[in-house]
Amino acid sequence: MKAMVELVFLGSGGGRFQMVGQYFKTGGFRIHAGVRVHVDPGPGALLLTHQYGLNPLDLGGIIVTHCHPDHYTDTEVLIEAMTKHSTKKRGVLICSRSVIEGVGDYGPAVSRYHQRKPEKVIIMEPGDKFQLEDLEIESVVAKHSDPTTFGIIFHTDSGAIGYTSDTQYFEEMTKYYEGMRILIANVTRPLSMRIPWHLCSEDLIKILAAAKPELAVMIHMGMLFLEHEPAREATRIKTATGVETIPGQAGLRINMGEEIKITR
Repeated sequence: MKAMVELVFLGSGGGRFQMVGQYFKTGGFRIHAGVRVHVDPGPGALLLTHQYGLNPLDLGGIIVTHCHPDHYTDTEVLIEAMTKHSTKKRGVLICSRSVIEGVGDYGPAVSRYHQRKPEKVIIMEPGDKFQLEDLEIESVVAKHSDPTTFGIIFHTDSGAIGYTSDTQYFEEMTKYYEGMRILIANVTRPLSMRIPWHLCSEDLIKILAAAKPELAVMIHMGMLFLEHEPAREATRIKTATGVETIPGQAGLRINMGEEIKITR
């Protein structure tokens, strides 16, 4: 029998306008696979953690895939939570090089003080793997304005979960996400309204048509999704690909065991 893995979404918004307006929330998401990990904790992550009945003190890991504020702003406060109010050296912080060291115009985003608090600080490069208790975290290539951005594959006892992070579409990316049970995709624009460094809905259609996960979850949606309603766009993507597709709005929970169960 497969062990249960839970995903909890704390917002489906992304980009500077959504980040400031908070129409879709920007708290990232959590994965609970024995260990509990918060991924890309943008503005509101701590507040939304409490709002949806989660405990920030139970975190065993924090992942920040790149150095843009809609992905990193609540990192330091969650480090303080993960380390029991900075009283115990515990947990793992996994970040792009830009977040920890700074690269070009980007970062660093985590102070030296906070970098000393976790038990381990890991700078991830594409191709790296890190074992965090029962959860294997593998980084894959993303093509974004922060050149150190990485996508993620979470290998669990119940199967693999992919997360694109922020990236533009490139042909090789579909191979990374083949065999995923769930794909979490940062889809910033609807239809074919793509902008550099980001995915649009038509890009997701190409990825899903090739990768064929059991479920796709759309997050990091920008302002144009206020005009093109996320649920309707998700239905259009499902019709085009045959892959169940849903928006990852704040409060969404997905349990992955023998079956995938969705709670809104």
